[in-house]
Amino acid sequence: MTRYPRVRVTDTGPGISEKEREAVLRRFYRSDRMRNTPGVGLGLSLVAAIIKLHGFRLIVHPGPGGRIEIVCPGKSNGANLPQR
Repeated sequence: MTRYPRVRVTDTGPGISEKEREAVLRRFYRSDRMRNTPGVGLGLSLVAAIIKLHGFRLIVHPGPGGRIEIVCPGKSNGANLPQR
């Protein structure tokens, strides 16, 4: 099994249900329980677009609290980083 660098982001919110994992990546999607909180539903759709552009993978985990992982396959030795 190949291990790739990952970025994990978690919060203490209500979490994302298994049935909503795909929906939360659509533009302007707001779950029923979040409709009365500030925001327009663009955050994860923008993240998903950027991740796709770079050939990375986004994993939305179910459960209490939000847990998102970005898997970054490819060169992990810094070869893709800009030179200073």
